[in-house]
Order: sequence, then C-alpha cells, then structure tokens
Amino acid sequence: MIILIFRKNITVIDTMLKRFTVENYKNFKNQTKLDFDTVHNYSFNSQFIKNDLLNKVILLGKNGSGKTNLGLALFDIVLTLTDNVVDPKQTDQNTFLNGDSNLDYASFSYEFLNDGHTIEYRYRKKDPRTIIYEELIMDKKLIFRRDNENDDYKGLARLGADKLRMDIKDGQLSVVRYVNANTVQTSDSPIAFIMDFVSHMLYFKSDINGFGFIGYDKSGESIYDYIINNGLTDEFQRMLSEYTKIDVRLDSVKIPGMPGVLIQKFKNRDMRFDTTASTGTLVFSLFYYWFKHMNNVRFLYMDEYDAYYHYELSERIVRLVSGMEDFQTVFTTHNVSLLKNELLRPDCCLLLEDGVIRSFSDSTDRELRQGHNLEKMYKNGEFDG
Repeated sequence: MIILIFRKNITVIDTMLKRFTVENYKNFKNQTKLDFDTVHNYSFNSQFIKNDLLNKVILLGKNGSGKTNLGLALFDIVLTLTDNVVDPKQTDQNTFLNGDSNLDYASFSYEFLNDGHTIEYRYRKKDPRTIIYEELIMDKKLIFRRDNENDDYKGLARLGADKLRMDIKDGQLSVVRYVNANTVQTSDSPIAFIMDFVSHMLYFKSDINGFGFIGYDKSGESIYDYIINNGLTDEFQRMLSEYTKIDVRLDSVKIPGMPGVLIQKFKNRDMRFDTTASTGTLVFSLFYYWFKHMNNVRFLYMDEYDAYYHYELSERIVRLVSGMEDFQTVFTTHNVSLLKNELLRPDCCLLLEDGVIRSFSDSTDRELRQGHNLEKMYKNGEFDG
C-alpha cells in the first residue's frame, strides 16, 4: 500500500535554488557543484529558464555516477531543518562520509534567489545528525556564523533575534531552526524563507511501493484512497489514456474505516486495478499522485523517474512537468532519446561524471544549434570529459 499525504497550496514568488555544492559526502570526495545559472543564449524552449536560471534540467550519468546520491545530498537540508520524511540512506552513519577522503566532515552549501535577494546557507556535519559549522549570509552580509570559538551572531539583530541565548555547540540543533522556532520572523526574513523553501522540497523515485520519497511528513492515506476521496477517478482514468495510451474503465469501492480500492472493469468481471496494472502503470499512478501535489512544491527531484516507462511516456512526462514553471525540476534518467532540442535545449542537458556536473553547452567547443542531433552527438562522445 502506498502511503502519502496532502498539503495546502502555497503562494509562489521568485524563489529558486541558484547553486548547490557538496563535498566529502558518499561518493562525492571532492567538491561537486550543481549550478543553475549556466544559462546560454538560446532563442528556443525559453520555458526551461526562469529568472535567468535553469528551471528544468535532465541529468544523465552512468550507473554508479551518483545521480541518486546527488539527490540525497541536496535533500540533506530537509533532514537538517525539518521533521519531514527522509531516506534511510541519508541517516546511515557508515556511508555518510566519503570512504577515500581524509576529511572528517561533509560540507553542504546552498545559494538561493529570493525575490531579488541572494541567500547563502552553508553547514558541515561529521555524521548525519551532528552539525559542527553553520553560516547564513544575505546579500553578502553575514547574519550568523556558528563555529565554536569563532561564533558570530551579531547579524541576528537584523532579524530581531539578538536577545536569544546563543550557546549552541556541536549537535543536531540548527541555528536556523532554533531562531525560526523561538522568534517571530517576518516574510522577508532569510530564515523564514529557508524554512519555507525546504518544507516544500520534494524528492521521489519510481518506487511502486511508494516509499522512495523525501520531504513530506509521515501522516497520510493510500494513493488510491486519495484519488477516490477527492473525486479524481475519472480524471485519473483520462490521464492514463492520454499519457500511457492505456484505455481502462475504472470504478471505486469505499468501505468505512478501510483504504479505498480502485476497480478495473472488464467485460465479464471486475478486478482490483493495483493487481492487474503493469509495473509501468503503477509507477504512473505514483507520478499522478505527486503531480496533483506539485502546486505545493518549490524544488522537485524526480530520480530515475522513467525507469519503467516507454520512451514516449518519458517524453510526455517531461513536457507535462515542464509546463509548470513555478518550481525547479531535476529529472534523472538513462534515456538518451530525451536528448533533443525539440524537447529541451543544450544548457538544460546535464552530465554527471567523476563528480563533475556540466551541461552539453559547456562540454564542447562546438556552437550548438537548434538543428543539432544531441542524442547522436552524445552517443558519438561529443560531450565526453
């Protein structure tokens, strides 16, 4: 049974992740940077760009290159600042630090754009739960630095938090979370912004059991109960037909006190939908649930989103999500058929190799144009490092 949740809509302003950097975490020994401001001057598919930042990107990498680990690293901030769902791999003491590095801590750095302001949040951890350094900067002015003997909290006066007792040492408690919980922060506060942004981050994998997600709280209902309770059975049936090209007749059964059940109607008998549907169809059901909640998302990481999809369905999903411009999205995939300018643009196609992330545009000396066949160029090694 897939257990998920429902949240209220949010009001979206110009808030985006500009840059993320991680070091000495899992397979990332050296500094690995995911940079969303590497925008090139292409005149096509402008919907992939917002506020001069990449808004929708596809990330490719060979098996073991770290696509999933990059998502876990990026969403470490969810573990650090919230009580929302995290992946067990994020809290594994034995695999937190890189096995080859001499450093005894991992570093995480986030640079955000918030309504014209630049907010930088950095921290270091020696294990999944223990923060040993933390720093917040807004428009190049220090708000605070937590660094044991070199602490600097003077900038908290700008946020009305200078009266708090700041004797926080190494441990699980974040200064950002502590200030947010013990003061009233205005809407233009960088701390209020970070807490709001992080609480609306979502990571999910193509997991038919529904457990491969990060960023939401634990209370909830089954995916099919959600569809039935919200009167979405007909819409779900239409989307199945439109996107998977599977025509089914669905009905529902609701027993008080029990999760709802979707029924697929055949000529001679009815059967439970979740027992007759293919793996790809079940994964699309999971996508449909999250799709209905994407108006609550600020940042979306869809890891191996098309692992069970036909290539045409993979493309339809990218087109659908790309039409939703209010949040950034990273799609990770092995599907090279998505590499075409008809669907994307070269600066939105990213490669992860040996801990380095670079776009197609920055991986060749050739001037890439709309007529280029990106898939063929990729297979021929044009973008190899």
